[in-house]
Amino acid sequence: MFRRWAENRMYRNTMLLAVQALRGAARSQNALEKLRLLDTAEQKLRDARWLRPELADERFEESLSEIAQSRKRTLKKQAMPAVDRLLEAAEKGLAEKGELLRAAGELLAFLHQYLPEDAETLRLSARFRSLGGKQIPYRPAPALSDRYQRVEPGAGCATLIAIVVVAAAGVGWWVVGVL
Repeated sequence: MFRRWAENRMYRNTMLLAVQALRGAARSQNALEKLRLLDTAEQKLRDARWLRPELADERFEESLSEIAQSRKRTLKKQAMPAVDRLLEAAEKGLAEKGELLRAAGELLAFLHQYLPEDAETLRLSARFRSLGGKQIPYRPAPALSDRYQRVEPGAGCATLIAIVVVAAAGVGWWVVGVL
C-alpha cells in the first residue's frame, strides 16, 4: 500500500517536472538550453510511462513525437546556425577560442546524436575539428528506472511480520528468563 502511494506521488512529480521542462523549452531562446530541456521532458515522460504503464495511452506517444519534432526544428533552425556563428567567432578570434569551441562542441553533441547523417552536421563537425575542437560525448538525461528499483509486492509485509516474530521471541525469552 505504501509502495503504491509512493509511486503515485513519484508519478505526479515526474509529470510536473516534464511539464515544467516543456514550458522552459518553449520560453528559451538559447538552443543548448532548449535542447537540454526537451531531453529532460522526454525522459520524464518515459519515466512516468514506466511508473504507471496503465495510464500511458496514445497521448504519451503523441507528446513524445511532438518533442522529437520540436527537437529536430530546434537543431535545424537554432543549433546549426549557432554552431556556425560560434565557429566563425573562433576563427576570427573574437573571444577565447577554447570557450567558443566548448560551446560549439556541446551543441554538436546533440547534432551527432539526433542528426548524425545530416550533411550540415558533418560539415560543421569537420570545421569544428579543423579548429582543434574535441568532441564531447552526448549525455542523456538519466532514467528513473536506472536509479529506482521496485520492491516486490508484499516485501514490506513480510519484513514487518519478521520483525514482529523476532520481537515476540525476544519478549518470550525475556519472560522465561524472569520466571
